[in-house]
Amino acid sequence: MNKLLIAALALGLFASCKSGGKKSGADAITFKEFRQSFADSKLPYKLTPEALNKAAGDSSAIDTALISQFLVDTLAKADFPSRKVSYYPIASFSGDKINYLVIKAADKNSTAAYLCVFDKKDHYLNRIQVAKTGGRENKREYFSIDSKEMLKITTETEVTPGHTATTENFYSVEADGTSSLIMTNSTGEAIPGQLFNPIDTLPKKNKFSADYASGENSIVSIRDGKDAKSFLFFISFAKESGCKGEISGTGRFTAANKGEFQDKDTECGIAFQFSGTKLTIKEIGGCGAYRGVRCLFEGGFTKKK
Repeated sequence: MNKLLIAALALGLFASCKSGGKKSGADAITFKEFRQSFADSKLPYKLTPEALNKAAGDSSAIDTALISQFLVDTLAKADFPSRKVSYYPIASFSGDKINYLVIKAADKNSTAAYLCVFDKKDHYLNRIQVAKTGGRENKREYFSIDSKEMLKITTETEVTPGHTATTENFYSVEADGTSSLIMTNSTGEAIPGQLFNPIDTLPKKNKFSADYASGENSIVSIRDGKDAKSFLFFISFAKESGCKGEISGTGRFTAANKGEFQDKDTECGIAFQFSGTKLTIKEIGGCGAYRGVRCLFEGGFTKKK
């Protein structure tokens, strides 16, 4: 075979490899390459509002085709009335049983962040909105995850000018990607005569899900749990003696009209008894970490209309 023929075959092979090799567009990117566009981070991790709002160049934006390919094409549609949403990679880090990507979504009015959850084989499981700023609401959200993979979403709401209420919701993220609310802390400045209910806007389709009051300063708020056997609750009371208490968490129904809460970190336990439009609670464990020393989580409450 002469040298001219060898050169011709070599050129033909090169052209064949070039045309039939790497594909163009979203199909050309593997998930490993997609993940490499995110900043490599480690637990614990925190995203502040300032970091969320940091300007990102158009060159770093993620192609929406990649969002559909590796995540879900409805990632931010429910949270942004405008369809002109741009996505940006923020961070990538690994947990014990699942991996995480933090993705920023923004339009001209507001910015949000989503925690996307994957199994160890890089299969997409779920997404959780964990931060948001801007928009018409007088509030901002941001989040952190500790070394034990406890997710904390903090919401700061300007109730009135100069007065801000802060709510911290703590979640566990399971191996299947689902999340469960564990507890809620309500801190920040309080408005005299005004009670801030951190679970007020959560679903209440269950027949017992409602607000139960006793006077002006005591309330038990019940909301739907993740299944029919569970419920979320928030209890806040202030007695004339000056004794106050506040606790929130997830309870379990133990009978058709009975429920019970057991705190994982303390001996605190609370029993719930539902009867028509009435709710009675009784402390069944030491809940001193959540109330004054001379009062208990107990008493009768009437369902509010």
